[in-house]
Amino acid sequence: MLLNKDRAYMIMDKYNLDALVAREHINIHYLTDYWDTQADGRWPYLVYAVLPRNINNEPSLIIPSVKLERLTIWPTWVKNIIPYSDYSGREHISGIINNSDEPKSAPWSGWPVRKGSSLTKLESKWVYLANKYKNDMAATSTWALFRALKNSKLNNKRIGSDDPRVLEWTKKMGLNEIQPIDATNIFREIRMVKSNQEIDILRKAAKINEKACIEAISKINIGDTWDKIEKKYHVSMSNQGGRNGHIITSLGGLPDGKIIEGKPFLVDALGEYKNYFGDFGRTVVLGQPSKELRIRADSMMLGLKEAFNIIKPGIKKSEIISKIIKTVRKGGFKEFFYVSPHSLGLEHTDQPIPLGPDIHSDNTDFTIEKNMVLNIDMPYFEWGWGTMHLEDTLLVNENGIEFLTSLSDPLVIT
Repeated sequence: MLLNKDRAYMIMDKYNLDALVAREHINIHYLTDYWDTQADGRWPYLVYAVLPRNINNEPSLIIPSVKLERLTIWPTWVKNIIPYSDYSGREHISGIINNSDEPKSAPWSGWPVRKGSSLTKLESKWVYLANKYKNDMAATSTWALFRALKNSKLNNKRIGSDDPRVLEWTKKMGLNEIQPIDATNIFREIRMVKSNQEIDILRKAAKINEKACIEAISKINIGDTWDKIEKKYHVSMSNQGGRNGHIITSLGGLPDGKIIEGKPFLVDALGEYKNYFGDFGRTVVLGQPSKELRIRADSMMLGLKEAFNIIKPGIKKSEIISKIIKTVRKGGFKEFFYVSPHSLGLEHTDQPIPLGPDIHSDNTDFTIEKNMVLNIDMPYFEWGWGTMHLEDTLLVNENGIEFLTSLSDPLVIT
């Protein structure tokens, strides 16, 4: 189970929430373990998940009827599955009414089965799932959500959602006493402390992403363009069972449009494994580094190692930033000024962020806790000279940290 239930219940109690409703695919995945095909197709409002605070109320997963067979690939621990009619709408001509306060829905009995054929174990499971739910369809995804909330007696409760619009829709559909709460950052706050399953995935994500990055920047030549590095990175990620995120240099690309001998450039690789991110960065130079570059790279590593010495539960993000900057400057890199420790997981920045009128303040200066996975993100840009980066991943444990990346040399000389 990806969900850290104890953490979720604690944060729900902090904000006095009776339930959470997930519309964002990453939060649905977090609550249920299920990953829909359209999470990659960026199709919103197709799937929902509901987590009631009352442990006697069943969590719910809402999916299209034609996706029932996907539960054999991405199984869920959630028992209350509510499918809804074929989302193309083509079946509503012959619809049925399951509940008096819901519109007509269409039955779904699965795809045709060849008469006299011998079904595989998986095909038999797919036919079973279609038959199991064929008379329990809701009309649409939001009507299925309506049913889940109603059956859990949440009509007059405080419900948090990463998309409060869906709760406003259910109010118009009849659950008019629901109190919608924006839980976009509440989900992030919950996800900051990882479950054991998440930690296992993130360990793997860190390793394969780092390996792909190092392979991408090996054997480069003068005049190479960035797309060549990108291709090598993507191939390596795929070969290791990961998915292509991105590998970038300065945000506008290589300043010269190609690799120049002796000019340092940064690499920042963000790759996915089982929907969780690995994040890794280094400085690269083709040819012998200058004395200045070597001093700067060594100073950045001193700062990173000093951070590792002080990170433990209870320390604040701002304290880590201050310590790194002071150490890097003391080491000889006096121009260094920016470091961004961030939580890593289903999102690159897996922590509450300023939304709407909010700004960065004490509220975003989070306290480190056990089982957080953190990246220490240290980029540096200097136009006319070059760019640098140093970024590694760590797991916070009871008294210190576990390195998830290798802490290799901060400067890759190729």
